[in-house]
Amino acid sequence: MAGLKGDSLKNGRVRYNQYMSLVLLRSKLTRRSNWVAVLVAIHGLILIAETLRVQFGGGLSLRRLPDVGVLIDISLLLGFTLLYLSLLLRRRKRNAWVFALALYVFLLGLSTDAILSELRGGDLHTHFLTQLLPVVILGVLWTTRKEFIVRSDMRTFALSLRATLLVLGTAFLYGTAGFFLMDRHDFRQEISVPAAMHYTVDQFALTTAPLHPYTRRARLFQESLSFVSISALGFVLVSLFQPLKARLAQHQKERYEQAKSLIYTYPNVSLDYFKLWPHDKTYFFSRDQHAGMAYRVNNGVALVMGDPFGRPQSIPRALKEFEELCFVNDWQPAFIQATSRWQRLYSQHGYRMQLIGREAIVDLKHTTALFKTERSFYKITTRFARYGYTTERCLPPHSPALIGRLQEISDEWLQLPARTERGFTLGYFSEAYLQRCPLFIARDDAGTIQAFLNMLETPVPEEASYDMLRSSNRAPGNTNDYLLMAYAEALLHDGYQRLSFGLCPLYGLEAEPSTTINRMLRFVYANGDRFYSFRGLYRFKAKYQPQWSDRYEVYRGGINDFARLLRALAKAMRV
Repeated sequence: MAGLKGDSLKNGRVRYNQYMSLVLLRSKLTRRSNWVAVLVAIHGLILIAETLRVQFGGGLSLRRLPDVGVLIDISLLLGFTLLYLSLLLRRRKRNAWVFALALYVFLLGLSTDAILSELRGGDLHTHFLTQLLPVVILGVLWTTRKEFIVRSDMRTFALSLRATLLVLGTAFLYGTAGFFLMDRHDFRQEISVPAAMHYTVDQFALTTAPLHPYTRRARLFQESLSFVSISALGFVLVSLFQPLKARLAQHQKERYEQAKSLIYTYPNVSLDYFKLWPHDKTYFFSRDQHAGMAYRVNNGVALVMGDPFGRPQSIPRALKEFEELCFVNDWQPAFIQATSRWQRLYSQHGYRMQLIGREAIVDLKHTTALFKTERSFYKITTRFARYGYTTERCLPPHSPALIGRLQEISDEWLQLPARTERGFTLGYFSEAYLQRCPLFIARDDAGTIQAFLNMLETPVPEEASYDMLRSSNRAPGNTNDYLLMAYAEALLHDGYQRLSFGLCPLYGLEAEPSTTINRMLRFVYANGDRFYSFRGLYRFKAKYQPQWSDRYEVYRGGINDFARLLRALAKAMRV
């Protein structure tokens, strides 16, 4: 046993050392890519500064776009392009590296005496910079080529490229026809079709003498042609670096069934139901297919719903492989409403755990006993019996009339302050959602439905849960309590042991250390009831005397990274 324990500790140290080596390698790659980005940005700033210096000195002729008054110069365009590229190179974009390499090869291929002299104003100092700096940057780009591994969405780029080629083709025909038809009258010289094509392609007069427009129509024609061409080039430049969207080889339904099988085979918590619903998540699986994550990418943050799921032995490898996926796609991984089960693993991978609330879980035997002994619960039971209220369980499929009535109740509930539909971590009202759930409803003495909840078939066999608990405006006070009490008694009769009441956001922070984030979240909890009923939700659930289970947002970085996570989560939850 001692030998096995020693081997286990040794293997753990080896895995930890391998992980730290990966962290150091990633840090080294990031630093080197940052230096490349800085050099490219410096080059772009030099081009912009030199161009503006010459322009303010009156040394260059400018092209002015109609109405908006934008000055377009090829060196200015090149400078701003390099600044844009520097931002993408800092993020280790592979397409940005390819584009930058081709651009610097093109720059070095230009004629120093003719082209660079015209672009930079012709002084010796500028020649030195514009020749030496591209050589240095080209060399650095080549030596760091293996570091730029972040992929871009080539499928989107291909679609954008086709649209761009259509625009450029239209601009080419427009320019050729314009130069050919306006030759003698507007430009006062003969322009053949090949020459018109040449002038259209070479709008910045890099290889041809510039045409002088003698009429207002000719000036408008040249400006409109430049505007269309620059817009098309900008469109393709932006679309080239669009972030990669997850492209999965397997059919989404097959991946959903695989995730469901793992989640129900290796149950963790009842909230894992929301890894399967709503259908707004993508599924990642480890190479051995025994563990995975349900995630969604927003604002560059890969939001994982809950902890990783699957066979416990495969989860460390799944986390490592998921981080590799995030690394090559420039995503920041984060885990939403995670438990403390994998706290040590998260810590080993450099994550912080921020308490975000507590899940309320009641023991059904204890809670249903309270209904008979606690005066407040007993009064609810007798009052609703006097009103003639009854409860009923409805199994799917549900009739259109039933769904229609529940829609009316839900619409009334949503009109109340601080009430809104949310997704990702919760379900929202839809017929598709309700048709997959058994329903528990409350009827008044006339048989009209006045409240409902949807029953969740959670992965934990002995634990039930619910999501939506909504009542109409005409329902008496405590209708939700009446329905929930009946639901708890029915669950105990069915053999369930526990009932999850779901998360109480921001509850439990008073016992946490006084960090900046905790102080901020405490302030929101104390003053945010106009946006969300934090304290009201706690009081509603606390009277059932639940056991509280901590839930965390797991992330890397500091306050700015946590704020980025919250922004991404808010966007993901928006319905």
